[in-house]
This record gives sequence, structure tokens and C-alpha cells, in this order.
Amino acid sequence: MVFFMIQLALMILGAIVHISVDRSARRRTTGRAAELVLLWILVPAGVFGILGGFGHVGPNAPEIAKDIGPDFIPGMFQWELGWNDIAVGLLCVLTFRVRNRGGWLDAAVWALAISYGGDLAGHISQYYIHDNTATNNVWAIPAEIYIVGVAVIAWVIYRRTTPRSVAILGPNAARGVEEGVEAPVS
Repeated sequence: MVFFMIQLALMILGAIVHISVDRSARRRTTGRAAELVLLWILVPAGVFGILGGFGHVGPNAPEIAKDIGPDFIPGMFQWELGWNDIAVGLLCVLTFRVRNRGGWLDAAVWALAISYGGDLAGHISQYYIHDNTATNNVWAIPAEIYIVGVAVIAWVIYRRTTPRSVAILGPNAARGVEEGVEAPVS
């Protein structure tokens, strides 16, 4: 439960603070706010995904499996889930870099939505069909609903309200900086 609550609190508070102190030329625009919300979903979700993934493949895998539900045992599926969490998490974390924003945001949002959406379906079915009330099954449900829902909504708003050159090529395009060329330091 704590794992999910810290994650959600960090995402919400981080986005609020970042939006309020933003110094970007596009600050206070809907597109910029959506971009910051998106980053505060993707990067923390990525970090927690990597941590969770290492939990599934690490020495504590049996305890992690038991916390998900009484019928779960460490095995190949948990191993595969762990590496998927690490891969999607790394993709999400790498959107932190400005030069990765363009198409990386699209890839990260949809990888996260598919991965966490599938996890959400599994946690809901475990709860309703198999009466799995284990803490890490039940508390994953609101976290996954928030993460997937807000990420997709913020992505749609960002793509509809941000100039195409910025949304596709990343924020450097708005400043006239070409990909691979370092901006002069003033």
C-alpha cells in the first residue's frame, strides 16, 4: 500500500509544484501544463516500475509474489513481468531528457498504458473472480487507474495543444535548436 501511495503523492505534488514554478517560454499554457503532468506521471512511474521490476527478479521475489496474492509463487511469469517493468520503466524515465521528448513521449505513454492497463485488468480479475484481497493486488488498482488514465488524457491534451514542431521534435525545436547540435551558452 505504501509503495502505491508514495508513488501517487509524488506524481501529484511534483506536477503541481513544477507547474507553479515553471520558467519555460510556454509556461501557463495548456500544452505545457499537460507536458509537465505527463512527465510527472511517466518519470516516477518509470522509477517505481524499475524498482518493482527488480523486486520481481531479485532475491525478494518470493515475498513479492506472496504480497500479490496467496496463490502466487515465484516463477517464469514473475521473471518476465519484472523485466517488462524494467524495460517500460527505463523508457518512461528517459523522457526526462529534453532531447528525448518528441516521439519518446508517444512511445512511453503507450507502452505504459498497455503494460499497466494489462496489469490493471489482471488485478481487477484477481480481485473479483478469485477474491484476491492481498494488499499489493488491491492497492495496485487505483494506482493503475490513475496512472493510465491521467497519462493518456495528458498525452491527448499535450498533442492537441502543442505546436507540431515541439510535440514531434521536442522542446528544442521551439527554440530553433537542431537535433544533435548543442545550443550556444550565453
